[in-house]
Amino acid sequence: MKQYTLYLDESETHQFDAKRKKNVNAHFCMAGIIVEDADIESLDHSLCQLKRAVWPELPNPESVILHQMNILNADKGRLDETLYPEYKKFRHKQQQKVFYSELKKVFVGNPITILGSSIHLEHLQSYYGVQNRNKPDRYLVAMQLLLENYCHFLCAQNARGRIIYEYIELLANEKLRDRYYHIKLMGSMYIARATAEQRLLGLDFVSKTDNVAGLQIADFVPNAFARDHAGYTQSKYNIFSTLKYHCYDGLLQQPGRFGVKYMP
Repeated sequence: MKQYTLYLDESETHQFDAKRKKNVNAHFCMAGIIVEDADIESLDHSLCQLKRAVWPELPNPESVILHQMNILNADKGRLDETLYPEYKKFRHKQQQKVFYSELKKVFVGNPITILGSSIHLEHLQSYYGVQNRNKPDRYLVAMQLLLENYCHFLCAQNARGRIIYEYIELLANEKLRDRYYHIKLMGSMYIARATAEQRLLGLDFVSKTDNVAGLQIADFVPNAFARDHAGYTQSKYNIFSTLKYHCYDGLLQQPGRFGVKYMP
């Protein structure tokens, strides 16, 4: 039986309402990439090629850890260059263009499938908050939507799969692990408990500093879909069309249902 790994990350996007002095139109996205374990070595190789192409001036470019936020901060002039000197080049649009061109090659050159879920947080609260008598759990909702489609994918491949999530902090990690095993042990609306138990192998947390290729690539997935769901424009240089192309379609040409699912 084949084995896959889903590398997951999360992102939240919103706008600040100056009149109300609060964030509005907030969207939370949990998303990432699925890679067959047999293809992980090839993915590692592709990421190293990207780093050598983007940072040829460095003696060891493979050691650079990719962070989308660092690129965005450099573009906005708020990068801490003492901590991330290798990212100051992205103050220049041409360097951003080079980076995203190389990142696109990673997706084109590897069998990658994108999966995730995005939630309109204000709608979640207004629909299910019941006059503040109930507190919907964004992580549980996002995880359930995502795991249903991950199990669907694994069934379609007759495979089993694990999840690697970017390390947050110990308490948050354990809360997220609890939500994962709640769904695995109970099943969900669309996935039977027996299916979840058979197909899902486990959830592990890994620090981005461990230089795991899958996590670094997954870092560029959730913010793009959160922005799309919220109706915001993408950054000038991006690979959103490539990300959409790689979304899982459930073998039914329905990536909106089975790839990155938007909860209104």
